[in-house]
This record gives sequence, C-alpha cells and structure tokens, in this order.
Amino acid sequence: MADRISLVTGAASGIGRATAIRLAAAGDTVIVADLNADGGAETVRRIEAAGGKARFEHLDVADEASVAALAAKAGPVRNLVNCAGLLQNAARVEDMDLAQHDRIWAVNYRGTYLCCRAWGPLIGEAGGGAIVNIGSIAGKRMFPVPAYSPSKMAIHGLTAELAADLGPRGVRVNAIAPGFVLTEAMQANIDAGQRDTSQMEAQTPLGQLMRPEHIADGIHFLCSDAAAMITGIVLPIDGGWLAGVTYYSFPGLKKN
Repeated sequence: MADRISLVTGAASGIGRATAIRLAAAGDTVIVADLNADGGAETVRRIEAAGGKARFEHLDVADEASVAALAAKAGPVRNLVNCAGLLQNAARVEDMDLAQHDRIWAVNYRGTYLCCRAWGPLIGEAGGGAIVNIGSIAGKRMFPVPAYSPSKMAIHGLTAELAADLGPRGVRVNAIAPGFVLTEAMQANIDAGQRDTSQMEAQTPLGQLMRPEHIADGIHFLCSDAAAMITGIVLPIDGGWLAGVTYYSFPGLKKN
C-alpha cells in the first residue's frame, strides 16, 4: 500500500471526506476530487494535519470533459472511490421535477459510469487495484424517491457488470450500500423536517444512524489486500436496516 494513489470523488464532505481521510490514514496519497474547492481544501487540510498526503483536484463527474481532463493528469491511480452523489426528498412520480430527476441521474449514475469508464482501464495499466461505488439501501428496497432509488439500483447492476469486464485486468469492482448516514446533506434534510431520525432509528436493529466513518471503514476494507478475492458485490453497511425493516413490520410483532 506504500505510495499508492487513491482518487475519491465527492471528497469535499460527507462519506467522500471520511473516505479520503481513512485512506490517507492507511498510507495512501489521496486525490480529493470535487466541485467544491473550499470543502476539498478543508479535506486536504485535515489529512495533512494528521500527517497524510493529499491534493485537491476540481472535478465535475457529470461532465465528460472534466472527467477526461483529470484522468489525463491524475497519475497512476490504483483505487477509485465514487462518492459524488445527490440525495432526494420523497416525491411521487408525477410530482417530481424532471430537471431534478435528470440532474440526479447525471451525477449519481452517469457520473459513476464516466469515472469507471475513464479510470478502470488506467487502474489495470497501473498494475491493478479497486473501484468502489456508492449504492444504497434504496437500491435494495424501493423508496418514494423516483430518481434516487432507480439510480442506485443501476449502480448496483453496473458494479457487477464492471467486475466481470475489468476483472481480467486486475481491477476489482464493488459497491457499498449505506443505510441512513448522518452526513451534512442528511442533517440539512433533518433540520428542514424532511427526515425523522426516530423513525429511521426505530427501523434499524442497532438503533442508530450510520456515521460517514462507518462507511469509510467498509470502503477501506474493499480497497485493501484483505479483500483481494472480493469483486462484484454490494456490501450493505446499514446497522441491520435491510433485515429489520421487514422483520419489524410483521403483524403482531412487538420490538424489544
């Protein structure tokens, strides 16, 4: 892992920032890629303050030219973590603004696809490595978010396809399916009354929301040699939500 370069998109905040910090703590040189220069600079500052190595690079994952430009200058990247993404509040299909729908798909799915397409072959040429995409429990169970849920389902499918496509080149491709994670964006939704923390916690067997660091730990594992024969999976890190949400809804069951 010495002198390994890892690139994390969406690393100016939330899961992306926690992942960049975690990989840097493990010894990686981290490229902090994001549209948000101020947030990206803060991520770099935190990494360097802890003795790690990082640099910020501007990246718009929804812009093919932006992705291509960074791929051409980033150097021999060995790990790519696609954290850039947008959340969505509950909406019915007929009520959702189509421009918002298209923007979520442009960032969540197409952005992930463009980055995998650009760096997948380069990681193989550099000697192999790992790609980790960010799916969601909303890609495992349907939520009333008619752009977000399908975009995450598509990422899960893309992950399996790329694992088969890039595996012969020494590139492992996996995804994480986070549960409810207390990121800055999630906190903003809670503060706006768009999320009920008590309901989210009640549906989760471990009784609490995830922190970005919980997701970062799973991403670090999938990038590490400990996961050398793991590819094509979607790993839930959800406090047991996928198990609990149907279990607790069984008629007549009383939760302990």
